[in-house]
Amino acid sequence: MNNFKKFAFISTSLLILSACSMTPDYQRPTIETPAWRSAQSIQNAEIAADWWTGFESAELNDLINRALENNNNLQASLQRIEQARADLKVAGASLLPSADVTASYMSGSTVPMNITDMRNNGIPEYTADIGISYELDLFGANRAKVNAAESKLLSSAYQHDALALVIMGDVAQNYFNVLNLKERVRIAKGNLRASEDLLDVAEARFQTGARTQLDITRQETQVARAKASVTASEQELALAQNALAVLIGEPPQSFNVSGKNIDALHLPDPAALQPAALLERRPDVKSMEAMLIAANADIGAARAAFYPSVNIGPSLLLAANPSASALTLAGSVIAPIFQGGRLEGNLDRLTARQKELAENYQQTVLVAFQEAENAMTKVQKTREREQSLRQAVSKARKAYNIAQQQYSLSVLDFQDVLDAQRTLLESEDQHERARYETLAARVELFKTMGGGWEEQKGLNNGS
Repeated sequence: MNNFKKFAFISTSLLILSACSMTPDYQRPTIETPAWRSAQSIQNAEIAADWWTGFESAELNDLINRALENNNNLQASLQRIEQARADLKVAGASLLPSADVTASYMSGSTVPMNITDMRNNGIPEYTADIGISYELDLFGANRAKVNAAESKLLSSAYQHDALALVIMGDVAQNYFNVLNLKERVRIAKGNLRASEDLLDVAEARFQTGARTQLDITRQETQVARAKASVTASEQELALAQNALAVLIGEPPQSFNVSGKNIDALHLPDPAALQPAALLERRPDVKSMEAMLIAANADIGAARAAFYPSVNIGPSLLLAANPSASALTLAGSVIAPIFQGGRLEGNLDRLTARQKELAENYQQTVLVAFQEAENAMTKVQKTREREQSLRQAVSKARKAYNIAQQQYSLSVLDFQDVLDAQRTLLESEDQHERARYETLAARVELFKTMGGGWEEQKGLNNGS
């Protein structure tokens, strides 16, 4: 019993000393948050967690949900979280006592060394030694390792959420691209039909002597170009659908987008947060800061390695002979004396690592500011461009109709009709591209502002 009292006293005393920590106090790097350059005309509102529903497309909602469940990169990131969780378990074990059992058994006769040593002749012998060891974390080395592992786990969760944001944005943008290409295929086929109709007109007027063979050759060339444009657009559409299939984790061979009209999509109001809010809203920024905190804790563990470590614990010896059994209190002190510069080198390396991550954190924040500013500029300018091109299409269609009428009346030359047709096709194609860019710019803004992400989301989703 006295041994237990001594053990309790020593343990309590040393645990008080263990409050000493070598980990430096963490301070977030100073970041100067600028004012937005392009935010004046953008509505400042809270970003909905399910921002993609604002486009009012049931098919898009379904595709994003399937991607979040099936995307292979996302599933791989979940396994990286599990790896970090296992590392935390390993680190946490250092804060708990460890127990070991050793046993021995011997049977048979023993040869006595003298006349009086006749014990256990022919009688089995056994012993068992049960030892409990506990490392006192006097200088916070083990706690620092646990803190580092916790921060790395959190960083892995943030990385998962950052990847989820990217995938949600990519799914939306690829979906809009597929709808855009479907519309451009329709325009290209319409142009082909118009070109074939003009060829028929040219051939009929050639029979009457009103037009030359040159007119027919020119229109045949236009028909061939229109066919090539249809083929190219169909190829782009097929490749875009294949890319979207891979994003949602499905084979391209069995995947198809049913939506057809990109103009039916609703344009949700964009939202712009204050620059400082990005530090809390973007998971990639949070992930980088978690790694910085982990590096700070690693420095604490490296500093503590310069100081002695203490292990204490009781040991119970059980023997066949009860009188041989004993309870003892064991303790050991291990102090580093000469390590050949290993400890200094490790500390220098981790200090440099911490400084590197601090620079990476600041760079991540700067990139976040840049991406948000770029996205807000795109939202404004793509909408203006799309509206201008919509007017251009209306004017080009009107000009083309007039050219057809005047050509039929022999007022205009055939080349004027071709020019009007080409202008209409180019205007329609540019407008559809601008419509896609307008939608994609909104997705980019939601993504850069951290839309669809909430603090601790990754950890709560099975991570």
